[in-house]
Amino acid sequence: MAIRPLVSHLDPLLRMPSQTVDPVSPEVRAAVRDLWDTLATQKGVAMAAPQIGLSMRLFVFDLKRPREKGGPPTRGLLVNPKVESRSGAIPVIEGCLSFPGLDLAIRRPERVVVSGYDLDGNKVVLEGGGLFARMVEHETDHLDGRLLPDRQGALSSLLSYLRRRRWEKGRRERR
Repeated sequence: MAIRPLVSHLDPLLRMPSQTVDPVSPEVRAAVRDLWDTLATQKGVAMAAPQIGLSMRLFVFDLKRPREKGGPPTRGLLVNPKVESRSGAIPVIEGCLSFPGLDLAIRRPERVVVSGYDLDGNKVVLEGGGLFARMVEHETDHLDGRLLPDRQGALSSLLSYLRRRRWEKGRRERR
């Protein structure tokens, strides 16, 4: 169990698709413990393995709210997740632990169905909307090597690029 440093948004690992893993392996269990420990030190609601330097297809989440009746869990993990279906699209302002302090306007699905495995190797299928859907999409993006700015349209992307440049300059000046 360890708190790991977050990988910089400039690290090439964040641009690479993560490797499928054996859900019951000791390495996966250790990675999940490290993800939980590291997430507990952050203000985010979820964290994918590449964000702590591991090319493993898994993420943990804690939406920090009560579970809705019949809804998906608000705390859990998925190993080798795959988004089975998406529906709707809503504009959101979203941040990312890999880009601290940078919030971007993007579109996310209103609902998702996602499958994966738990740490006992059991298949899990979850369905939900709202924050759950956005979280699943965000974390599977990380596992596919896609970053938050990649989700923007051309004009938004240009504006975000200018904001990121200003943001990166501010980070360098604060060091």
